[in-house]
Amino acid sequence: LEKKRQQEDQKFKKAEEDLKAKIENSPELKGLSQNLMIDTTPEGLRIQIIDRDGDPMFPSGSAKMFSKTENLLAAITDVIIPLENELSIRGHTDSIPYGAGATYTNWELSSDRANASRREILDNSFPVERLHDVMGKAATELLIPENPRDARNRRITLLLLRDEITNPQAYTSTDDNGEMIEDNGTGSDTPAQVPVGTFKRTPGKIEFP
Repeated sequence: LEKKRQQEDQKFKKAEEDLKAKIENSPELKGLSQNLMIDTTPEGLRIQIIDRDGDPMFPSGSAKMFSKTENLLAAITDVIIPLENELSIRGHTDSIPYGAGATYTNWELSSDRANASRREILDNSFPVERLHDVMGKAATELLIPENPRDARNRRITLLLLRDEITNPQAYTSTDDNGEMIEDNGTGSDTPAQVPVGTFKRTPGKIEFP
């Protein structure tokens, strides 16, 4: 099972390298490299499309993305389609609120932008059965917590979830009493745990935390 984890990390690393090369080699996309952050987390391969001062991915207050954002999502989708991992799509905003009395808030905006990203990704042939969830997070998970109004807090997160999260049965075994135990890769046995929190399957739907 530890070998499976290592193989998945290698797969994530290759996808990261392929995406960076794809962006770098495209005259149309090269200028967007500063709007892209890629890393591997305990949840999986995280690809973040972020705003920069003077270089937003969506018009202010709108969920209708710019064509450059559509092109970037198409390139990302092309790279992640060959992977087998399920996808979580999460919208984030900065902390700047709408005006007093507004009925549309950062919760709706982050959800609508995540859902717009979902539609664009599916339009580029991403398998719908691999869509794990779509969530609006508003300003609850800031990228720059020391500056809640920083433009970089406005972003779309695409998370290729680890197989261990979406398919925990493949990482468990049973003890002599038939009880489920978890292989944590260290040789020790601990009680199996089913992931909780955001890992509830909601294909194509908006989920509020």
